[in-house]
Amino acid sequence: MPRLHYLKVAVVVIGSALAAGAATASEPASVEGVLTVNGSTVELPFVYAYPEESGFYDDADPTWTLLFVDREIAERELDETLWEVAYVRLGITKTAEFGDQPELQVYSQDMRFSAEQPGNVSGGTYPTLELSAIGPDGIAGRVFHAEPEEIFDDTFHYDFTFSAPMSDPNAPIGDPLPAGGGEPGAAFIAWTEAIHAGDIDRMKALVLPEQAAMLDSPDIAQELEFIKLMTPTDVVVVGGSSDGETALLEVTGKMDGEPVKGEVTLVRQAGTWVSTNASWE
Repeated sequence: MPRLHYLKVAVVVIGSALAAGAATASEPASVEGVLTVNGSTVELPFVYAYPEESGFYDDADPTWTLLFVDREIAERELDETLWEVAYVRLGITKTAEFGDQPELQVYSQDMRFSAEQPGNVSGGTYPTLELSAIGPDGIAGRVFHAEPEEIFDDTFHYDFTFSAPMSDPNAPIGDPLPAGGGEPGAAFIAWTEAIHAGDIDRMKALVLPEQAAMLDSPDIAQELEFIKLMTPTDVVVVGGSSDGETALLEVTGKMDGEPVKGEVTLVRQAGTWVSTNASWE
């Protein structure tokens, strides 16, 4: 579902200026307040905060995401696209983009008003942010709209007082894997080698029977060429972790002769390690 965009129509007002790292939120996660949409309340009783790897206006700006949501979200899934949940996701950064001294700013607002809503909306008037703590342990304070706002055909506002310990969407799971990634690492390297060799029989042997059946497609030759383009060569597993059922691999390789690095997720199904997700940069 494509994201709907809406023009930002007001600059956020920061209610309290805090020195970066001067305070922390060490209390358990808590939220008071609700999202109100078209006169009806939407409960968002869970809150999460996590740092972004780079800033929005400047890569060096400290930047965080704050997420209010209607159900628990696994830490590793926090920065992924959320489906079938209601949420408010805010981007916060400390930047000198709008003045001589760095100040906290809300730079993004992304929302889904109900779990049944097919898409999300982003933009609109940004909320007022009043923080009592922000630092490596978490974020705490209040974020609110002083009056109802309109976005497309909806009227909404929210007022949350919260404390959110800092999460890490990139945290390892389970225990570190041995050099080369152990069984999951060997399975992924074998898979990439089979792809680039164009060896369909070998690919079938590395996946579950129902997945192997898909490789009998009459269009598999054409599909395989596309898969090759999306799969690096010269893959090396440089790190990873696993809880025995899921494995996360840190890998390097080459695409079009250029070096790439990525993270690969594999799950153990019927004794077979199968890749379920890969991201490359």
